[in-house]
Amino acid sequence: MNKPKFIIAIAGNIGAGKSTLTKHLSEKWHFHSVLEPETKNPFLEDFYKDPKKWAFHSQLFFLTERARMQKIAEENAQYLLLDRTIYEDAEVFARIVLSRKEYEIYKRAYELIVETLTPPNFVVYLKASVPTLMERIRERGRKYEKNIHRSYIKKLNEQYDRWMREFEIAPVIQIDTDKYELFSLFGDLDNVRKEIETFFWCRDNKK
Repeated sequence: MNKPKFIIAIAGNIGAGKSTLTKHLSEKWHFHSVLEPETKNPFLEDFYKDPKKWAFHSQLFFLTERARMQKIAEENAQYLLLDRTIYEDAEVFARIVLSRKEYEIYKRAYELIVETLTPPNFVVYLKASVPTLMERIRERGRKYEKNIHRSYIKKLNEQYDRWMREFEIAPVIQIDTDKYELFSLFGDLDNVRKEIETFFWCRDNKK
């Protein structure tokens, strides 16, 4: 099968609402979704307990597993939704949690792998304040996230903003999710979807 005709990537910090939005858009648009492989990561719980010891293991798993999942999806689907990008793995998380030497090794692998993947047509960046993210993390109650510190989320938010300012691979729509309730039964997911659709159609009509 040919390469996918269209790829949309959903980016954002822990608790921003990426997986929830990805699933919603997949249902509404009938796109194939490539979900976050966090539940498969055998090092993630260990990482949150002892970041220095397990960061490299965890980040290398995410790098290779995310690439593997996207490659399989590209071979079998024409329209894809990516739950988090391989770019933010490298430019946000790995930069923060890895030592300089570890990051040098990681970056070599990343640069080889990323060349084999199709870049997204555009990126949806879900932005949220630290208090909002911490509350969402607490509410969803994932066991392995109970040790996440506010300072870590704050560092990630700052790095996300730096990364987005320099990102040139694809157009980006930034959505402030503080003003939306994404996780309730009667949440604002349709409003977020309409905001994305407006961005796409306005941009497409300018071509």
